[in-house]
Amino acid sequence: MGRKKRDSSLYYFILEIFSIFLGVTIAFLASHWNDVRKDRITEQKILAELKVELATDLSDVQNNINGHQMGLKAVNLFQRYCGGEQVSLDSLGFFYERLHRDYLSITNTTAYETLKSKGLEIITNEDLRNDIVRLYDFEYEILEKLEEQYRPAQFHQNYFSILNKHFKNHMKVEASRIIFTKQYGQRPDTEIMMIFREIDSWRNFLIASYMQSKESIASLTEQINTELDQK
Repeated sequence: MGRKKRDSSLYYFILEIFSIFLGVTIAFLASHWNDVRKDRITEQKILAELKVELATDLSDVQNNINGHQMGLKAVNLFQRYCGGEQVSLDSLGFFYERLHRDYLSITNTTAYETLKSKGLEIITNEDLRNDIVRLYDFEYEILEKLEEQYRPAQFHQNYFSILNKHFKNHMKVEASRIIFTKQYGQRPDTEIMMIFREIDSWRNFLIASYMQSKESIASLTEQINTELDQK
């Protein structure tokens, strides 16, 4: 009888241990499932915010592309002007500021900074995560450095004074407007023509860089749309 009592006690002891283990396991799994659910909600929210900011970035990128294309038109106009061709004086006044104008590389990084604070691993799609990092930490940084820091692409800083000095006898300022008053009427200046060539070269390079980022933004937006549709 004592043996049966001991066996019964052992049985209930094992049953109690198993019940405790099962309860802890269920609690752990429930907590883990809840954490995963919260992470997925956070992931969706961040992806949705990234999508909105990328749309704004795409617009800003296109505006800068348009601005540099206007700069190329200005270069072409002044090359013809200084080459002795008869051109519209009104057009010269309109394009003069665009000849040496710089632009800012404006990107929205709030959602990306939130993502980094939460941990990049919260984006479960590895390819998507890598493309996000590549755009924000590589392509956007290159654009900013080229547009705002790289010396050869600082057109206003490099050429504004030189151009003003060179054209001072060909233009005047009225009511904050630049007005060209006469045709060039002299032999092409080698230094000025080289400046035009430099501006043309770097604006084309900047446009190519922006076009690459434009494609990356469009591709990333499509990936985000696909990911959101699958959640």
